[in-house]
Amino acid sequence: MQGTRVLLAEDNELVALTLQAQLTSLGYDVVGVADDGMRAVAMVRELQPDVVLMDVRLPGIDGPEAAGQINEVAPRPVIFLTAYSDQEIIGRIERSGAWGFLLKPVQSTELAPAITIALARFQEVQQLRLRVRELGETLEARKAIERAKGVLMQRLSLSEHDAYEYIRTHARDRRVRMKVIADEVLAGEWAPMA
Repeated sequence: MQGTRVLLAEDNELVALTLQAQLTSLGYDVVGVADDGMRAVAMVRELQPDVVLMDVRLPGIDGPEAAGQINEVAPRPVIFLTAYSDQEIIGRIERSGAWGFLLKPVQSTELAPAITIALARFQEVQQLRLRVRELGETLEARKAIERAKGVLMQRLSLSEHDAYEYIRTHARDRRVRMKVIADEVLAGEWAPMA
């Protein structure tokens, strides 16, 4: 909680001031208050908050649209604040990639748990995305190495094991990843000698 940077996106000045006071009393650092959707997106880029509390109905672009843009340019957990809970609003919030939803008037006792849970889930998802990206890169490297082994087996009449060792040895000698050697072999930039 301490040091968590919060951006508020709320066009009602009284509600914004109340939320700001509640958050500050809970130990959060309110880094800014946006009074419309476009400003909220710009402030997320500029201020890099940890979490965004956003009204659903904002001037300009509304909350769900702003949240979608935030998810594209600078992903952050967005918790929506609204006085409305009809299915159309809930559906738009869900499709926007929201990390939470609180009904107005928001009680101080609801803020900390909502922010804590949103941040925890966001971190989990970010770690999973990173892991998926790493696994994808590993898979691509293995595919490239397999294709390069095939090229070496054909060019140099090597066994599969010897072609693998050839790539591994050259990578170790040059202190690069095996994928670098494999990519060079596949691109024809590197003419291996037996």
